[in-house]
Amino acid sequence: MCTCRELPLVMIILMNTTNNNNKKKQTIRITREMVDAGKRVLTISDTFGISQELSTIVLTQDLSLLESKMPSNSTTTPKSFPSDAENSVLLPPEPANKSVHGLIKVHIHNVHNCTILVKCKLISRVVEINHCSNIRFKVEQEACVATLQMDLCSSVKVEFHDAPSGKHTTGVPSRHSKVYWGEDPNDRIFTAGVSDLHLQLYRNGIVDMETTLDYIKDGAVAVGNATPEEFQFVTSVVGEELVTEKVVRQSSVSTHARAMTQREMQQEEERRNKAVDLLMEKAIRFEETGQAQKEDSTPQQQHQEEEHVVEEVYTSMTKTEIKEIVSECEGIKVRGNQAFAAGEYAQAVLFYSLALDKADELPDKNISSSTPPLFARHVILANRSAAFLKLGEHEKALADASSAHEMEPTFVKAVFRKGLALHAMGRYLEAIQVLAQAHKLEPYNQQIKQALQFSERRLQQEMAKR
Repeated sequence: MCTCRELPLVMIILMNTTNNNNKKKQTIRITREMVDAGKRVLTISDTFGISQELSTIVLTQDLSLLESKMPSNSTTTPKSFPSDAENSVLLPPEPANKSVHGLIKVHIHNVHNCTILVKCKLISRVVEINHCSNIRFKVEQEACVATLQMDLCSSVKVEFHDAPSGKHTTGVPSRHSKVYWGEDPNDRIFTAGVSDLHLQLYRNGIVDMETTLDYIKDGAVAVGNATPEEFQFVTSVVGEELVTEKVVRQSSVSTHARAMTQREMQQEEERRNKAVDLLMEKAIRFEETGQAQKEDSTPQQQHQEEEHVVEEVYTSMTKTEIKEIVSECEGIKVRGNQAFAAGEYAQAVLFYSLALDKADELPDKNISSSTPPLFARHVILANRSAAFLKLGEHEKALADASSAHEMEPTFVKAVFRKGLALHAMGRYLEAIQVLAQAHKLEPYNQQIKQALQFSERRLQQEMAKR
């Protein structure tokens, strides 16, 4: 028996097997027909099967074609004006009805005694599993799951069957990708409070790598107010084997830090030291001879080697890796802009949030304020602020606009939307002050001028009531 309950952006699947006393196999296939357009974050929740062998939930390949219609002539398309068009983006000509395809993300919560088979591709390539037991999570070659976050689970099997890596992808990877899961450092499984986890990587039907995880056996301890169940580990392919390590530096949205192990931090430090030594050596040679000494390698090879090391000391990533992440951020931003233009504001918020999450993988946290960031996060924050305004989430709109304004004080969209949020919250005096700043930045922008005048009138009305 399967029942469905739909919420904004979330579809919850409930499997009820309490009356199945015949021990017959039960398979639930989730397809596009079960998900309305726009509801593209899937949550499988409160599910109790009979066993891994008898109860199966299949996320079918059909979900990769999940479509969200976005008519270009939507009546909810927001107004635009010359100097400050909301979410403007240059796109090639498209048919009247635009579509965005794919499932964004999967959450699995409180699921027991069953197999979950993933055949579809995920835009974010992220699956979160928590409070589950006795489940088998199987990712097949048609799917794409780069990151798995698992918390407070027990007796779990995770299998990747010729599943592709998230490497060299902008959005969803090709089904013909020859890069398997684990061949990129960003293919990782994060666990906390997980016991009796058996992980296997299959190649052509044969187990190529496998390991077992248990948070107690792996050395989880209480740290400060955190319990051993909150101690985080990460498992990835290192060399030719699966390795589980303790996370010694947690990821951070505010500092854009990537979660790292002790080994990774040592490698990063070695790369930085090598780059510093190379730069110092080059400076000394230049001081002595007036030019860099020529090595045995050709000038082109020497330049490429030095550039590779220097770019790592600055970014801990190669230029190619940075370009891939920035390209993916831009692609997700475009989808958010398309959703906004179609009046699907909640969908736009989700895409903008995904773009910000992806941008957090960029290692530009330590750049100086005078150096441009690798990706314009302030634009995404201002866009998300506009979407929150449309949804009536004024406090969230204010928070995003304020963050964008702090990042880029002259970005008029951020200043304007900060003023609109303050006005919507009834903080008219503050709104006037902020809108005056926006008006100073763009004195010929009629919409800013009208908003400023409206706030002044509302403040006068409030004062007259006192």
